[in-house]
Amino acid sequence: MAGKKTYEMKQIEAYRLAEADGFRQHPDVYWHQAETAPSSSKSVAKQAPKKARKTATKKAGKKDKLTIIEGIGPKIAGLLQADGIETFADLAKTKVATLSKILKDAGPRFSMHKPNSWPKQARLARDGKMDALKKLQAELKGGR
Repeated sequence: MAGKKTYEMKQIEAYRLAEADGFRQHPDVYWHQAETAPSSSKSVAKQAPKKARKTATKKAGKKDKLTIIEGIGPKIAGLLQADGIETFADLAKTKVATLSKILKDAGPRFSMHKPNSWPKQARLARDGKMDALKKLQAELKGGR
């Protein structure tokens, strides 16, 4: 019975988060946030990884539209945001190995993507060099 109550509480929290965000992201993002959000139960807080707790408590700031990056669609953007990568600056400073791990951990559907050019594209977008970004993207195929 306790498991069902915990599930329902997470479900309610995920909906609350989605509603507050205007339902702009994939539902899995809100579910992940609800699972990692600080709780009154100390055991749940201890189970959440340190990085996930930091992400859940991070102040709501400006988020960039990561789907501008060639190779990043809405679902991958949701994965990145769930891992604390919300802006072009965040993506620009993230190592390719870290991005690959995020994709691999999300399963075979995502692990086939190659994020090799994402940080470079993010640096151009962060710096407002949209012409250079478009030129680079014209040379890329699926973000590679």
